Parts: sequence; structure tokens; C-alpha cells
Amino acid sequence: MRFFTRKCAALLAACMLCGTAAACQKQPDKAVPAGPPVPLMASLPTEPEPTEPETAPTEPETRPPAPAEAMIEDVPFYSQRGLLPTGCELVSAKMVLEYYSGEEVPIDTVVEHTTCAYPEWKDGKGCAPHPERAFIGSPYDETSYGCFAPVIVEMMNQLLPEGYEAVDMTGADLQEMAETFIPEGTPVIMWATISMLNEFPWRSWYLLDENGEPTDDFYNWMALEHCLVLIGYDEENYYFNDPYRYGTPTSYKKSVVDERYTTMGRYCVIVEKKGDKEPLLARNRLDPDLTAEDPIPEPEIQETTEMTTETASAT
Repeated sequence: MRFFTRKCAALLAACMLCGTAAACQKQPDKAVPAGPPVPLMASLPTEPEPTEPETAPTEPETRPPAPAEAMIEDVPFYSQRGLLPTGCELVSAKMVLEYYSGEEVPIDTVVEHTTCAYPEWKDGKGCAPHPERAFIGSPYDETSYGCFAPVIVEMMNQLLPEGYEAVDMTGADLQEMAETFIPEGTPVIMWATISMLNEFPWRSWYLLDENGEPTDDFYNWMALEHCLVLIGYDEENYYFNDPYRYGTPTSYKKSVVDERYTTMGRYCVIVEKKGDKEPLLARNRLDPDLTAEDPIPEPEIQETTEMTTETASAT
């Protein structure tokens, strides 16, 4: 009986426990306050990402502003009077050659290294090369013509001291060219007119091709063509070693010089050290405003007065 009583008590206790468990399973879910997340494992320390030191932003290199005035004092001066009647281009080149060489360059040597070509008759036409290819005539001859930048560059590069070269800067803006080169002591050989007077058509010929054969292309030489050396400027004037004068410097108004420089083709030459291959200035020889030519009819041969001949050919 005592055993049975104990067994019943045990069964009753077990039923009570099961009932309690069943009651717990039937209880509705209750929200549990969220606590801080517990990491499954401690985070390992990491090295900070490398950072570049802060530097001030760099500004693009720019050329310092040009001075309001500048002058090159030591460019040798020569007058073409009594030297080369029509050789202003060669006399100007002589000045610059001596500026860089520091010694005399005989004018005969300059002439000997310059390509020259006299006009001639071929197939019933008066013919000659383009002045960019040769000096037309002889600089010793009072009735000859002249040449342009490529001819002078070719000649100078045979006579400049080692380490220097002549560069054709034709097409460069005059003011920009002056403000770039003059303060640095670089004279500029440039083409304009005698005394900055108005040019006018004077003599004409048919152009020869590279083989010396006449073409149908007609060229008109402008009277008063002139070449001189730009050595300075200020707010109003440009200053030159002008071989047509007897002394230096010669000044002309900026606006007039710029007009004559443009109408004569913007021909100009500088000398720089070899190896400077970066373009110093923007220049465009193919500018249609400079190369477009209106057809010029072949002029009738006219006799000129002694004064006109002297003025038109004394370049």
C-alpha cells in the first residue's frame, strides 16, 4: 500500500510537470528588449589605410607678364647705304649673326651663303623663283629685289656659331613676339616697308618650279619691301636697327608697324639655342588672310623716275 501511494505521488508529480510545460508552450511570444550585439568573436585590430600627405594644389606654369618696355642695347648696327643697295635682308642678318657670334661676319661671306637668282626669259615669259626660295637679283645691284624669311634662315644656319639655329617664325603676332623675345635679349628679324610707308605693286614675273621650269603662277613684288631688326618696344613704339638709316635706334608707331608687317606677309626670323623644340609662339603660315591673293594682271612695262626707282629698290 505504501509502495502504491509513492507510485501515485510520483505519477501525479510527473503529470503536473507536463502540464506546466504544456502551459509554457501555449504562452504568447513576448518582446525581449534588444541589448547591444555580442560579437561571436573579438575583432582583430587592422592597420589604417595609408594616406597621401596633403599638398597644396599646383597651378599651371605661366610666363610672367611682359614688362611695359624693353630694349636690347648691344645688337651691332650697320647701314646698307654704300654696302648692299638692295640687301636689307642680308645686312639685318649680319647684325644678328654678329650679336650671337661676338665677332665680325663679313658681308661678302653673308652674300656668298645666300641663294640668289636673276630673273630670266623662258618660253616668252619673264620668270624667277619665289622670293621664299631665293634672293631675286643681286644685293649689290640697285635694281634688284630681295627675299623672304626661308632664304635668310637657310643662310644663317650656315654661319651661326655652334649651338644656335635660325628659326622661321613667320605668322607670329607682332606684339606677342616682341613681348616674348625682346625682354629675353632675342632680337627679331622682321619684314615691313621702308620708313613704314604704304607698299604698292611694282614688278611682276612668272614663278619657276623646283626644276627651274616656268609655271602659270604669277607673282607681284611689292615696292618698298624692307627688312629690319626689332630690338625694343615701349607703350607706343617699336625700336629697330634699321639698315636704311644711318644710326640706331629708329622708332616707329606700333599700330603702323603692325599694319606693314601684316600686309608684307608677317615674315620674321629669330635665333634660338638648338634643342628648344617646344613651339615658342603660335604661328600659322596657312592663315587664309595672309596667303589668299587676288589675281593680279600682268602689268605693262613702265619706265620709272630715278627717285621712284631708288626708293622702291633700296631694300
